[in-house]
Amino acid sequence: MVVLPRIAGAVSYESHEHFKQPPGQHTAAAGRRQSTFLRGEPHRDGRCQSDACVKTNSARVRKHITRRFFVSSAHVRLTVVLALDLVVIRVRLICRTIVLVTTLVLTVAAEGFAQNSEEDPALRALLDQLEEVRSQLATLQNRIATLEAAKRTPETASSSESILLAGEAPAAEAVRSQRDATSSAGGPAAFHFKGLTLTPGGFLQSTALVRSRNENADVATSYSAVPLNGSSNANLSELRGTVRTSQLSLLIQGAAGNTKLRGYVETDFLGTAPSANYVQSSSWIPRLRQVWTQLERPSGLTITAGQMWSLLTTNRHGIANREELRPNGEDGNYDVGFTWTRERAVRVTQNFNDRVWIGFALENPESTYSAAFVPPNVMGLNTSPNAATGVNLLPFLANYSTGQSTNLAPDLVAKMAYEPGWGHFEIKGLGRLFRDRIAATATTSGRTNVTKGYGVGFGALMPFANKRLEVSLEGLAGDGIGRYGAAGFPDVTLDPTTGEMRPLRQARIMGGLVYHHGSRLDLYAYGGDEYTDRRAFLSPTGTAAGYGSPLVSYASCTNEVALNACRGDNRNIYEGTIGYWYRLYRGEAGQVLYGNQVVYVHRDLWSGLGRTPDGSIIVVYSTLRFYLP
Repeated sequence: MVVLPRIAGAVSYESHEHFKQPPGQHTAAAGRRQSTFLRGEPHRDGRCQSDACVKTNSARVRKHITRRFFVSSAHVRLTVVLALDLVVIRVRLICRTIVLVTTLVLTVAAEGFAQNSEEDPALRALLDQLEEVRSQLATLQNRIATLEAAKRTPETASSSESILLAGEAPAAEAVRSQRDATSSAGGPAAFHFKGLTLTPGGFLQSTALVRSRNENADVATSYSAVPLNGSSNANLSELRGTVRTSQLSLLIQGAAGNTKLRGYVETDFLGTAPSANYVQSSSWIPRLRQVWTQLERPSGLTITAGQMWSLLTTNRHGIANREELRPNGEDGNYDVGFTWTRERAVRVTQNFNDRVWIGFALENPESTYSAAFVPPNVMGLNTSPNAATGVNLLPFLANYSTGQSTNLAPDLVAKMAYEPGWGHFEIKGLGRLFRDRIAATATTSGRTNVTKGYGVGFGALMPFANKRLEVSLEGLAGDGIGRYGAAGFPDVTLDPTTGEMRPLRQARIMGGLVYHHGSRLDLYAYGGDEYTDRRAFLSPTGTAAGYGSPLVSYASCTNEVALNACRGDNRNIYEGTIGYWYRLYRGEAGQVLYGNQVVYVHRDLWSGLGRTPDGSIIVVYSTLRFYLP
């Protein structure tokens, strides 16, 4: 645009100069130039005056114009390119300046924010909450990673084990969140080791209790030994404080192909050693509660082996380990009427579409007996000469334990559970074999005796009021089922002549109500009764024999000293209890619960000669419990 006008000016110079002439000379000069130009001759000033000259000059002008035009176009393109490069350079400089300024501003702001957060408590609290949210997000990310891994391989945790809180007799809400404890506060913390997921659990507990009558017991009330009215212990109360019910557990989960693998270990501190006491150090040793290994197939078949809760114990859901329906109280012996043992067993269960479950178990046997007369030379009892040296603890603590009975076969347990969509219902059966032996002497021959026992029971858990109210009911009846009850009745008595074990006819029942008032408070109440029929015999010498004999004399049980030695067989024991658990805290750090419980227990003896004594007791518990996350 600058060069072209210059070219145009040079080309039209002639006419331009023409217009610069004075007005008077304009016409004459123009005429002379025009005439000479037409003739082809040069002007007086050197311009062309002939046609040849004009043509030559025109060609030169056109050539000059063309050359100057292409040169000018190259200049334009170069100018545009340089301008664009300059714009790009300037934009880059501006962007770098913005980034630099932004970085500086953010740095200064971060320093100021950090300083303000240290000075401002409210801001510090917000930062703490932000950190907690980040931690929860990390937990969720770990959970997502676990679920994604489970899509590639079979799941390593069943839906019933996604909690942890795996404590003893936990509060109802805590029981529900176990499947979920991990339940507590966003799920239990887990560790991963060589393809296994390790989930620690349990709780720490501190309990204070007061008994209206002394039992010289710890946190577990001895229901069958409640002091008789009028005895010395009935005139003395008992105050205890204990932490021995604290529990620690470890759940191990993995997979082998499409088979789920689980292992579980659980312990508390209710074990005793010869030197254990409350005098100074209170050095109580750990006690084994559960140790088992489990394989679960995709078809619903589950095989479990180890020490675990009996299959006779009612479940909350299906027939699954760690899903036992236990009373919510604080007593270490649970409640009268509760059916349970924890023994070594082999269990096989089958799940049919999460509606029907069938289970069968071979459980470790043990026989307990009570007899007013014991024939001589009886072997096979847990107190007989062949077992009284503590065979289960030899060679380290001989004579510390009374040993084990020598049973013929394991206890056989079968159960079917049904969940139609509302509630949980189950029926169960028990088969037992009892064996003892009369040892041979120089004058008598030996004899081995085998008798049978059985039991039939039921269990139910029914939710109401949108699951805020839970109603439970269970029972068991049969011959020789005493060891499976919380009251501690014997299984058998002894025939005074043959020494044969005779199973005792027994029955028990327990019902409970649990009300979940919001997310913090659980209220509960339980009632239970256990009964044992009498099976009386007459000894070879004409005295009382068997169990519950009417020949037992209470005639001398009239004063405190005599009542201390008064003995009789228990007829029935019943209990009523109420209590609550209040959740003080539930979050990422676990759960903290506080609870109180009041228990009333009454004990009746079988009638005999004279006035039949009885006994009762009131126990008050106060407990603080911290569930591990």
